[in-house]
Amino acid sequence: MGRRIGKRLLNFILVVWGVVTLSFCLQVFTGTDPAEMIVRKVNVLATEEQIQAVRESLGLDAPFLERYTDYIKGVLTGDLGTAITNRQPVIENIKDALPVTCTLIVMAMVWVILFTVLLSAISVIRKGGIFDNVTRIVCIIGICVPSFWLALLLLAAFAVQIPIFDVISDGSFKSLILPSAAMAVPIICIATRVLRAAVLSELKSDYVTYARARGLSNTQIVYGEVLRNALPAAITLFAQYCAALFGTSALVESVFSIQGLGIYLMESCESMDVYGISGSILVCGVLFVLFNTLADVLSCVICPAYRRRTA
Repeated sequence: MGRRIGKRLLNFILVVWGVVTLSFCLQVFTGTDPAEMIVRKVNVLATEEQIQAVRESLGLDAPFLERYTDYIKGVLTGDLGTAITNRQPVIENIKDALPVTCTLIVMAMVWVILFTVLLSAISVIRKGGIFDNVTRIVCIIGICVPSFWLALLLLAAFAVQIPIFDVISDGSFKSLILPSAAMAVPIICIATRVLRAAVLSELKSDYVTYARARGLSNTQIVYGEVLRNALPAAITLFAQYCAALFGTSALVESVFSIQGLGIYLMESCESMDVYGISGSILVCGVLFVLFNTLADVLSCVICPAYRRRTA
């Protein structure tokens, strides 16, 4: 097990290095000159000499390998450059925006875990029944519904028509319930179908036949035996969506006026801030790799069968 975890950590380091390299290439080959963007923002009629002076001060005229080495050193020390939009360090802008997005995503994932396990287990226990059929229809609809459109519906229903929540988020727990629900519903619908299918597949295993021969009920088999072996597929899906939400949260954040990482990334794209864009993408990429690595390790710890299959 220790050797397997060590192998996963090595893969994590290699993939993160690849993400950092791609982030650097985004700055270099994007076609946007940061020096010109900085100078033109202050003086539209700036001369080429002024732009070249800023370019030299930022080290943008240095050889490729030298710039790449400096970028790696900066990433290791937490220096992701200075944002063009507000001339603040990118890492500070991300630190201001990331906690709000993290809180929002954690709340969304809590709903995902609770409802996915509950709905999947009941659907399997009552396979073919009314609950299973209704859940299947609702999940199909939920998968097709965009999160931002669902966010607008929830906002109109529970903040305008029935004013239980505020229209604009103030960062409190209550104000994050609606946006987290909007982000969670599509994932719940997908994860429920995946976990249900995995549980039904496990029910065909020999150990399930043995458990039934011992006189265990269907509920005992599902919750006590099968669910643990079916979790790796749902855990992997959970980790992927959890990490992806850091980059795609802008749609929901914009509906509820939440100043999170998604909004910062979107604003950086609108202003062609290559440092803000590459820094945000780097953080999202590292989080995506981290969550997938943790999901693999967690699946190995929870499910010995998964550890044997992927050995």
